[in-house]
Amino acid sequence: MSWRGSGSSFRPRSSGGSRSSGNGGSTFSGGSAGGPPLIVMMGLAFGVGFIMLLVMIVSNVGQGGAIASAPATAPPPTATPRPTSAPAATQPTTAPAAQATNAPGGTNVVNETPAQTVELRPAPDALAFAQTSLSLPANTVVKLDFINQNNLGVQHNWVLVNGGDDVAATVNNAAQNNADALFVPPPDTPNALAWTPMLNVGQTGSVTFRTPPPGTYLYICTFPGHYLAGMKGTLTVTQ
Repeated sequence: MSWRGSGSSFRPRSSGGSRSSGNGGSTFSGGSAGGPPLIVMMGLAFGVGFIMLLVMIVSNVGQGGAIASAPATAPPPTATPRPTSAPAATQPTTAPAAQATNAPGGTNVVNETPAQTVELRPAPDALAFAQTSLSLPANTVVKLDFINQNNLGVQHNWVLVNGGDDVAATVNNAAQNNADALFVPPPDTPNALAWTPMLNVGQTGSVTFRTPPPGTYLYICTFPGHYLAGMKGTLTVTQ
């Protein structure tokens, strides 16, 4: 004989102790849908964030190293400033006005080819001419080169006078009053037959002149005080 229930199949009833598992399961064992445990998901998220942080740090360090190792840009070349005005030219020893009048002159000066050249110098250590006497033929075109080489550092010139000491004194006084032309005789000075420019030490001055008639003539230096100190000589003109 078989036994049947009273109209419904038999089902066991869950005990009260397992009710908490039917409500979704434990927080660390997964939900009721069977997904991964929450702790695993948190670990994955933390790992991804940490990796991204490392990538950002490495990237920033790499960029900083590139910037630090990049060569510094050279500064642009500095242009040489142009002078606002032309450099001053070397100043002449004498002023232009004085240079214009400090030139060879005299009533016997000529512009002809010389037949004879004479060289004369001052004494190296005294206010005197190294050669105190000259002899030249009459009516001859002569070029005289006066070389001012002395150890005193003073200026000198050579002036041929038509006469003796009395005439030489007058010519010398006219030169002393001609300071603007550096104490050479003025162009219209009587009895001044020929003269060179006033010369600094180391300079050479020349004058070409025709010798006067036979006789005795003085030549002097007209720089202030030199003639009075005895800087003179004698030119003898022969037939």
